[in-house]
Amino acid sequence: MTEDRRAYWAWLQLALGEGSFKPKRILSYFPDIPSFYDAGPVQWRSMGLFTPKELKQLSQYTPEDGKIIIENGEERGLAIITPDSEAYPQRLYQIDNPPCVLYVKGTLPDLDERPALAVVGTRNATAAGKQITYDLSMQLARAGMVIVSGGAKGIDTAAHQGALQGGGTTVCVLGCGMEYPYLMENASIRKEITRHGAVISEFPITKPAFKHHFPIRNRIISGLSAGVLVVEAAERSGSLITARTALEQNRDVFAVPCGIYNPVSDGVNNLLKAGAKPVTKATDILEEYADIYGLDMERAFQGTALPGQEERMLYQEPQPVQTACKTEDTACRIEEPLSDDGALLLSRLSCEPLHVEQLEALTGLPSQRILAAVTELELCGAVVSYPGGYYSRP
Repeated sequence: MTEDRRAYWAWLQLALGEGSFKPKRILSYFPDIPSFYDAGPVQWRSMGLFTPKELKQLSQYTPEDGKIIIENGEERGLAIITPDSEAYPQRLYQIDNPPCVLYVKGTLPDLDERPALAVVGTRNATAAGKQITYDLSMQLARAGMVIVSGGAKGIDTAAHQGALQGGGTTVCVLGCGMEYPYLMENASIRKEITRHGAVISEFPITKPAFKHHFPIRNRIISGLSAGVLVVEAAERSGSLITARTALEQNRDVFAVPCGIYNPVSDGVNNLLKAGAKPVTKATDILEEYADIYGLDMERAFQGTALPGQEERMLYQEPQPVQTACKTEDTACRIEEPLSDDGALLLSRLSCEPLHVEQLEALTGLPSQRILAAVTELELCGAVVSYPGGYYSRP
């Protein structure tokens, strides 16, 4: 059997899936994951901990499968860390359901020695919300805090951009595999993040970005961090899930007050009513951690102007990678009538590459018919194919 203990963790994640609470339960019975593997199916069943599907997968997969996953990731230039790895953040391991495997591109900072702040909020942020996020993240990063966010549009992007502009460190936690073409207009930002921090994910390398992944991902954002700052969030928002998870993990929760007529104010203002610390300037956060971690309060504001001054640095939306769909041109190139499947698939394709599993859900077609329709569309130049079973409009 493999000597790489990471392979056992990768095996366990294959069997139990991402976000499971059961690995920690397992370690209350066994000293380590290899010992659990060696115990075998009879003892696994006697624990009364696993579903029939999980028991089947625990037997179906082996640590050799885990080893293949690790080797595949490393061949693609990723670091693969597990709870047995020295680089695994102990702060993250302390949560109830720490990830069994983290894929890392870039350099993950020592988050046990440096304070990290998760900065989250709506994708549909106002210009003011993005500017506030950018300013605060830049100042906090200059003082020595690591900014953690999810790489999405809106508040997440402004947080990463602010940290980079401040010459600091930032970590982007994805809700999909590292090589899934998620939000390609932000690809240049993620590339920059890997030079000044890390992009990480718990999901297998090519796994698509399904909606249910993001609440699973959010526990890592808060788990890596000493506190969570929420800027602009509607009453029902993924950012509030992160804040709730932060409270469960005994993390600090901060919120920027929001005008009551702002459509994304309810979530933030409800957090404040529930006891979140209001933040109107970076020092409101820095004073919580400065003495513990030796943060540089003065450096936070070097080279920045007070709000309203002309020399204040303004937030700029990132320059996207060109992904514009040439829908009209595509329509002109299709001279022959499409089959029903081809027409349906074309109507569901978008500029952002979608995995065949997502197209199955969007069209209701089985994968064989989707692939046949892809071939039809390829003949008339109406689809672009990517490695791993992803397709988009040209």
